[in-house]
Order: sequence, then C-alpha cells, then structure tokens
Amino acid sequence: MKFLNVLFLICLLSLTFFSCSGPTDIGAHDWKVRSIKGAPATREQLADMTLKFGEDKKVSGSSICNDFKGQAVYNEEKVKFSTLYADSKPCDERFIEQAYLTSLEMSKKYSQTANRLVFYDDKGNITVELEKIN
Repeated sequence: MKFLNVLFLICLLSLTFFSCSGPTDIGAHDWKVRSIKGAPATREQLADMTLKFGEDKKVSGSSICNDFKGQAVYNEEKVKFSTLYADSKPCDERFIEQAYLTSLEMSKKYSQTANRLVFYDDKGNITVELEKIN
C-alpha cells in the first residue's frame, strides 16, 4: 500500500512539473510593434514595424522606412542589442524609425506574457512593446 502511495505521488508530481508551461523562447516567434518610447506613432505606422530573432544571435526587422539588422543576446529575463543598422532609404517618418532602433538598443530586460513582449531600460521604464505575430 505504501508503495502505491509513493507511486501515485511520483506520478502526480511528474504531471505537475511537465504540464506547466513556462515562458517560451522569445526567438521562437516574430513580433510586431505596439508602442515605442518617445515616438507618437499611429497604428498604421506601428503595423509595419517588426522584430525577428534569428540564428547566431542575429536580429532583423522592419523599422517603418527601412529594414534593419544587428545582434542580440538574451536569457530568461535580460537582453542586450548591438548597434542596429538600417538601410538608408529616405523617409518622412525617420524620427520614428530612429526612436524604435534606439529604444531597442537601450533595452536591458524584458518580460513576456501570452502574446506580448515588453522591453525595459536599466531603470525599469518600458522602451518597446511588441505583439506576437506567429
């Protein structure tokens, strides 16, 4: 009888540990921007802005006017972007593009909940909020 109780407890603990899903890898999804610190962008402008984590620490995306590339390293809560380089097509919304790239570069931490990814600077201020695309 004691053996059955121990076996039942082991099964119950196994189910508990393996059924709980923690945060997923932020690099497993593509993201679109919902808001940027210091840039009053419209929904239409934000809809064209993306972020994608690739292999070998590479990041890329669209920044309203141009595509950008760079690198980022991250763990379960911290992130560090390299200098991000954008194409040089002229654009009227260049200040929004620059605010997006600068906000990513300023990001030091992040949190992920459901379909949202939020980056924070070293003081805990939100820099960029994103939404999962896929």
